[in-house]
Amino acid sequence: MNDSRIWMYDRLENGYMRNEFFNGVEEFVNFAKIHPEVMSCEMMHCPCNRQKCKNRAYHDEDTVKEHLCRYGFVPNYYRWHHHGETYIAPEVEHCVNPSSLSQVEHVYDIHEMVNDLYNSVSIGDEPQSPNETAKNLYDMLMAAETEIWKGNSNGHSQLSVVARLLNMKADHRISERCYDDICQLISELLPGENCMTESFYSTKKLIRGLGLPIDKIDCCNNNCMIYWRDDSELQECRFCTHPRFKPSSYRGVKKKKVPWKRMYYFPLTPRLQRLNASIETAKHMRWHEDHIQDGDTMCYPADSPAWKHFDATHPDFAAGFEM
Repeated sequence: MNDSRIWMYDRLENGYMRNEFFNGVEEFVNFAKIHPEVMSCEMMHCPCNRQKCKNRAYHDEDTVKEHLCRYGFVPNYYRWHHHGETYIAPEVEHCVNPSSLSQVEHVYDIHEMVNDLYNSVSIGDEPQSPNETAKNLYDMLMAAETEIWKGNSNGHSQLSVVARLLNMKADHRISERCYDDICQLISELLPGENCMTESFYSTKKLIRGLGLPIDKIDCCNNNCMIYWRDDSELQECRFCTHPRFKPSSYRGVKKKKVPWKRMYYFPLTPRLQRLNASIETAKHMRWHEDHIQDGDTMCYPADSPAWKHFDATHPDFAAGFEM
């Protein structure tokens, strides 16, 4: 990371824009303007964190400034390769096409990310079969360290490739069938000895090692209830008696029952564990406790009398966030 560009992600102070950020935006725009080869006439890539931009859309310089001040920079854009700044990955001697470097910097952080996620896993010296958590760790480390094919100039691993593909799938709403076809095409383009995943199903099996589960919960078609806990075995709604599953046209053949409606629940506990597992994100989890209040100005709910009263009334609960 370029230490001189820390200002890019330090935009606000007490709700107001920092002078360093505003001056940095001016410096960035001036830098982009002297590289017309990556511009479209008077338009340049907008690197703001707005969903429709993120270095994909072109805007004039005034709009780019406005977007950056409003939305901030897209994460980890310390190297301005979309705006004319060249970048050669460390320890790579091959000539790399700059247009393919938008995610190269993330490749070298994959191994550290996996170690952060499982930094609490300890493995004893005695030979024993690994538990499920340790087994997932081994699988993720192997995927993180294994090159997608030996000798690739960007150093991509299996994990870095599927992480980028999943991000593209979410950004562009790619269907699972299209994702499978993309994986198949990439596998055909790579040398014979490659470890590219062949489908969305195999990708999910790999990413499952991150330990961020999703609970699928059947719902009443009329939104009366969810089939959860004590009601998980019911076959019809307790309120409107609407059947839980769609009727099957295959008589005498056992088929998987399909619910009329289903919701997806993201359990909070493992996600909080992941946020506290990484050194970089854990410090932000304590911000509400460690931030400095500007006089009597309330800039966060923790500054309110109600929050402080709750902390004083329930010290055990408040102490849990200070660990």
